[in-house]
Amino acid sequence: MQKRGPSGGIIAKNSLSLFFVIFSLLAFTSAIGLDYIAWRKGEASYVFGAFTKKKKFISEKEALDQIVIEKISEHGISTDSIDQYQDSEGALHLLIDLPLNTYRELEFHLEKEFQKTKASVLKKEEQQSDDKNYYLWEVIGKRKEKLIILFSCLKEKPKKEKKPFREEGKNKVAIIIDDMGYSLRAIKEICSIKIPLTIAVLPFSPLAKEIAQIAFQNGLEVILHLPLESINNQGDNNWTKGIIHSKMSKEEVIKAVDKSLEQVPHVIGANNHMGSKITANEIFMKIILERLKESKLFFVDSRTTTQSVAYKTAQSLGLPSTYRDVFLDTETDEDFIRKKMIELFKLAQKKGQALGICHPTPETLKVLKENIHLVDKYNLEPVFASQIVK
Repeated sequence: MQKRGPSGGIIAKNSLSLFFVIFSLLAFTSAIGLDYIAWRKGEASYVFGAFTKKKKFISEKEALDQIVIEKISEHGISTDSIDQYQDSEGALHLLIDLPLNTYRELEFHLEKEFQKTKASVLKKEEQQSDDKNYYLWEVIGKRKEKLIILFSCLKEKPKKEKKPFREEGKNKVAIIIDDMGYSLRAIKEICSIKIPLTIAVLPFSPLAKEIAQIAFQNGLEVILHLPLESINNQGDNNWTKGIIHSKMSKEEVIKAVDKSLEQVPHVIGANNHMGSKITANEIFMKIILERLKESKLFFVDSRTTTQSVAYKTAQSLGLPSTYRDVFLDTETDEDFIRKKMIELFKLAQKKGQALGICHPTPETLKVLKENIHLVDKYNLEPVFASQIVK
């Protein structure tokens, strides 16, 4: 027989045990209840889900791309035609090559499947070239996950035979279009001009891979528009992702170059974005240019400062290189841009070759499209930037 202590210890001990039993039962009942509610909603369920034939719960991010991949496979398209990557904001990008008729069959089924998961197609943008149609989808999942899909669809008709770009016996003019990676409209306009143009794509821009892919598929030249620190533009110095700063170590500079190159497919060269501070520094430029040489790329000095040593350093390293002769659109006035184009053409006629740089503004692309025929007046051959490096 147990003895009761002076303070009623046995009673207290029994009461505490009873409390734990009741608390455990309440916790278990609550867990079962929450699990049942989740099961009824079609969410993750560990008890009731084990006794049903419901599909295994997967995250929304996994579900969105899996829907696309499964539907693509059902339509007989190999997963080898799908390229995917995740951008710095966490959005998943899918680049998919498929026939145009397959896309048209797939479009309805995909939208229906997205609706089932309460995902929304926020935007569908279409652009066309002679040989391909491009469809850009932006999908937002129930939990705000973003999926961006670029469908690249080959038209089912024979390709028109294109005239070779190169014509012997003419002086050469090359034009680079900087700051690419933001607009399908811009790349559509550029592809429609039907001359050799070099596209400089900013790494980490929202559509860097998509724009580079479209340019490459339409026979244009793709280079990396490498961001470098400038002297006076502190705003861009601070927010431009991937920018190389003067406070970086050699290892950090090399890593930054490599990361930028990973962002843009099909590149065969590079030019600098901004960079008045870095391009005037021979030590930094040597590190950057040696890395580009190891990657078998060429370099174009955009000459954003008269103090630039970039071209001189590239030549000393034996890196194929050239430099910008004329900025075409330091002003967005159409008359100004046209005068600068004529200045570029006259310079190419005089020197034997010249290179201009412009930007994908509506004004610039309009002037370029309407006045490119003047190359014939000045007996010039439009070429890629790679064709005038030395």
